[in-house]
Amino acid sequence: MSKKPISLKQALHRASLGVSLFTFISKKAKDERCEINLNNLIALAHGIHQEVHRALLKHAPQPPMNKLLNCLVHRKSGSLDQASFRAGLCMSLYETVLEQANQHCSEELRDLLSLACDINQEVYYSLYAAVNGEGE
Repeated sequence: MSKKPISLKQALHRASLGVSLFTFISKKAKDERCEINLNNLIALAHGIHQEVHRALLKHAPQPPMNKLLNCLVHRKSGSLDQASFRAGLCMSLYETVLEQANQHCSEELRDLLSLACDINQEVYYSLYAAVNGEGE
């Protein structure tokens, strides 16, 4: 990686933005009447992104009370290496989503999907660095 990855705390913040963005994207895609396959891919990416966010809630540095609460609420969350794998999987999924969106969606929706892809990429690189001990 050429640039230093963001911290896990920043990755958590970006992942929470991504979850909100995906909620909006899902509604917009349905309003635009995108193809069912594209809506399903967007829903899959949204679900994966939520799993990554839950893992970050459990593992990212936070005040002790928040950390305890998130550990209790998100007991079934995966480890950071699972979250890293899922974020990497999502990067591949985005290629297909963006390709289909270019053919069937408005420019605004394509831009939103591209932004979600960029957010996921930053989160992935942060998780990858944390799992592999890079950037310390």
